[in-house]
Amino acid sequence: MFRPTTRVAVAQLAVLLALAGIAWLLWGEKTALSAAFGVAVSLIITLLMLARQRESEAHSDWTAQRQLGQFFRLEAERFILAVALLALGFMSGRVEPLALISGFVLGQMGWMAALKKP
Repeated sequence: MFRPTTRVAVAQLAVLLALAGIAWLLWGEKTALSAAFGVAVSLIITLLMLARQRESEAHSDWTAQRQLGQFFRLEAERFILAVALLALGFMSGRVEPLALISGFVLGQMGWMAALKKP
């Protein structure tokens, strides 16, 4: 059906929609937007990984050393992007920090849900 990274992105999108809806019903708009932003950060770094995976697949002539270098670069990019986006959210002053971090953690848990074997 879908490759694993695509399943993760789909699972994170489902978490985003579900969490935003539940948070909006229970705690209001600001909490829902904060949680959705947290999950969106998780989704964005997953989409970056998906793009790099497809780029790597398009270059089958790359050596193992080049592939490994690309992998390390990707992980550094993901880390920096996640930290920057979370810092942007925190510094904006418009989000609830607990909801933002909770959304990010739940978005990352989408990995476990998507990659679980049936």
